[in-house]
Amino acid sequence: MRFENINQQSQRENRKEEALDEQWFERFSRAGSFEDYDYLEGEKKYREQERKKFLEEAARNPNLGYPKLENLDFAGKEKELLDLKKEILEKESSDAVKKAYRWKLNEKIAQLRMLKASKDGDDKKFAKYSRFIYGMPEKEIFSYDIAAVRAAMEARENSDDLRIQFALKRLKETVSFSNIEKSEINDKFLPEKKRVLEHPFGEEKKFHADEIQNEFRAALEELKIEGWDVTIKDNIAAISVSQEKKQVKIPESRKLTETGLKQLIVHEIETHVLRRENGERSKLKLLGLGLDRYIAGEEGISTYEEQKIGGADEFSGLDGHLAVSLALGMDGRKRDFREVFNILRDYFFIKSNEKDLAKAWEKAKNAAWNRCVRTFRGTTCQTTGVCFTRDMVYREGNINTWIVLSGNPDEEAKFSLGKYDPANPRHAWILEQANISEDDLETLEK
Repeated sequence: MRFENINQQSQRENRKEEALDEQWFERFSRAGSFEDYDYLEGEKKYREQERKKFLEEAARNPNLGYPKLENLDFAGKEKELLDLKKEILEKESSDAVKKAYRWKLNEKIAQLRMLKASKDGDDKKFAKYSRFIYGMPEKEIFSYDIAAVRAAMEARENSDDLRIQFALKRLKETVSFSNIEKSEINDKFLPEKKRVLEHPFGEEKKFHADEIQNEFRAALEELKIEGWDVTIKDNIAAISVSQEKKQVKIPESRKLTETGLKQLIVHEIETHVLRRENGERSKLKLLGLGLDRYIAGEEGISTYEEQKIGGADEFSGLDGHLAVSLALGMDGRKRDFREVFNILRDYFFIKSNEKDLAKAWEKAKNAAWNRCVRTFRGTTCQTTGVCFTRDMVYREGNINTWIVLSGNPDEEAKFSLGKYDPANPRHAWILEQANISEDDLETLEK
């Protein structure tokens, strides 16, 4: 038995050394580990000034500013990526590795060109590359979004408060409900969705940024993940993970309930970070940084894991998908920042549970501003029909994750293998060709 264990250990070590893309991964990591959204962050004080002008209607649309783009070596990075792509296509013998890197490099080159378009203020070119990378919203899912808006409106139809009635009137005038076909998503996938049961929770402790940081670090230690930094930032609005810097960033003002903290740990650490680490130690190291367009699967899985903890009676990502769809004119009318903001503000206002309507209105404005900043980051915010389409993937990825699991529950066992999209047939082909399966997880964990 002792010799058998030694042999098994030797086999595990050999497997780790024999990554199919060993000769390419480090070069790709140096040139292509950047994330586009990292470079679209703004300067907090400047954006606050723009927010004030916008809310006071001193400007129709804000100028978000993208200071990180000023020092990005676009030409040098693109040359690195193009040279690497040429060499892989010429020298790589594995068809699976060759295609995986070609698809991924095409995506990274497009991201770089999209960021260059942002720096140049070229909204049309930015939109073209955003669509290439992230796609367009599914019309049926937008119809499902609109069904939620309609339901919120119908729930407040009998309100005798003029502020509610004016908000309802504006929504009816600005959203083309008549152009939207009835969605069948709820009817098709309701049984699968209801597998996530609602969990009743009482009053919960609130965790502040420093406590969130400590809990994230404890989660990394428990998973035996090294080399990652958890830091608190004062100029960001949301918790995020930087793959390039191996860093988890927490807003200084962030607070979470105990349930919210558990959900964020499973989302950020046990999905994003763990899939990065496992992927990089697999037989295809590219799984660490992600196969092309992996993000829909990544966010679909992470939100699915959140739902398992906190419960849900709705798919994730409604607000982001709705905002992108409204900007692009999925209902027949393309919109700029201001127009999307107005719709979201009224929608958030009428669906609020806040009894004090003055507070509800202020919260709705803040939420609409934050959502629109995410939706229009990278653009000038002035051009109708142009936005950063990335946030649509949360909803579409979450729905597709449930669909995949409804047809093949065993797929869940593979989720931690690396950054791939279980709903993407190209990714299934790559994993099959590379002979990567859930059996590899046992090796990765030892």
